[in-house]
Amino acid sequence: MRSPSGRASAARGCRITAAPRSEPDGAGATAMYMGILSAVAVSFLQSAEIVHIASVRRGGDGCRREGGGMAQQTWTPDGRRRPVVLAGGSQFVQDQVARACAAAGVQPVLTASFAEAVPLDPLVLLVGHEQAAGGRAGVHDVIVVGSAEDDAGAWRSAAALASSRVVILPQGAGWLAEHLGRRLAPAASGRVVGVLGAVGGCGVTTVTAWCARHAARHGRRTLLVDGQPDAGGLDLALGTEDRPGVRWRDLQEIRGTLNAEQLVAALPAEGDVSVLSHDSGPEDAPLAPDDGMESAPAVLDAARSAFGLTFIDLGTGSRSGLASACDQLVLLLPSRPRGVAAARSVLRTHSFLPVTAVLRGPVTDGLDTWLVADLLGQAGPLPYLPHVRGAAASEAAGQLLSARLPWRARKLVADVVSVVEPTA
Repeated sequence: MRSPSGRASAARGCRITAAPRSEPDGAGATAMYMGILSAVAVSFLQSAEIVHIASVRRGGDGCRREGGGMAQQTWTPDGRRRPVVLAGGSQFVQDQVARACAAAGVQPVLTASFAEAVPLDPLVLLVGHEQAAGGRAGVHDVIVVGSAEDDAGAWRSAAALASSRVVILPQGAGWLAEHLGRRLAPAASGRVVGVLGAVGGCGVTTVTAWCARHAARHGRRTLLVDGQPDAGGLDLALGTEDRPGVRWRDLQEIRGTLNAEQLVAALPAEGDVSVLSHDSGPEDAPLAPDDGMESAPAVLDAARSAFGLTFIDLGTGSRSGLASACDQLVLLLPSRPRGVAAARSVLRTHSFLPVTAVLRGPVTDGLDTWLVADLLGQAGPLPYLPHVRGAAASEAAGQLLSARLPWRARKLVADVVSVVEPTA
């Protein structure tokens, strides 16, 4: 186990810096935002506003007003995926989002509702705080936006949508502009993959570690992330609990921008796999109210830039806020009726994300890979992972990244990684 003093010295040796916080009283974030609006950005904003006004007057292609509200922009000249869509929001919020998008060099598409926004398949979906009732949890990269007067409602909406991101405007406009710039930049091409279990006992931690190891051994720069604040620390399953480097606790004050290469240098590693774990230290160590997870958006943004693949151990169930920040999910389920029923619930919750379902052995009650695929409405047969003797012992010994796997388990892991890794 790490001692408190050892952890402190490790954290001091790995210094992490971040942009100013974007809370409502963050004057630094507002100043940064104003600085971002350079002459080029202002020029872009002015031209975007002209297009918007012209579209309203035409009542045709673009944003138009019907019955006093903003209706959907239903068509653009090309069929490419929309970069940024704003669903709902007050006029103030729409204006602030337009300016943040201008600073990032992108023109947003406005829709009247969450339901109208989703078919546009945006890379980033901004949602007004009043839209939670019509939304669905699990939509990829959802950011709830609101004004200072909407603060409480924005956080309630984020909880309803399983989103880990809330931006209060105008104070958070600087962060939003930077986030959009990074998210839409070609350089930020890393992929974030969440692994979760339909029910407990599916071996989520084990499979997540195996996938990360396989990707790293085949040339991918890989990060393994502990997404379970209360699970005792992924460190213990990897044998890295005494390694110097930062953990989630050390990043709990990070907001805004986190330098990607600084993150890489600060993280502990096991072989070629970098690791970001929750604490496995003394129980009497002080805990942050949120266990450091409010920093997750900034950390995962940096991970996208620094790593080709990031695997997150999401644990069991469908309500992890980190799931909405993933590009794809891997869902493990046992060959049992209850496991299949739970998997259906997870698939409904995350219906707007690509999900690869994997059946865990042994097969019982006739629930084989073909039948379970049919019950889940997926193409069969499902990938199948048989029971791996000694896997639990490897985790208990802190050897998940070094234990030898049988051939069928290696093949399953290789198949899963080939599905989720970015295409060249």
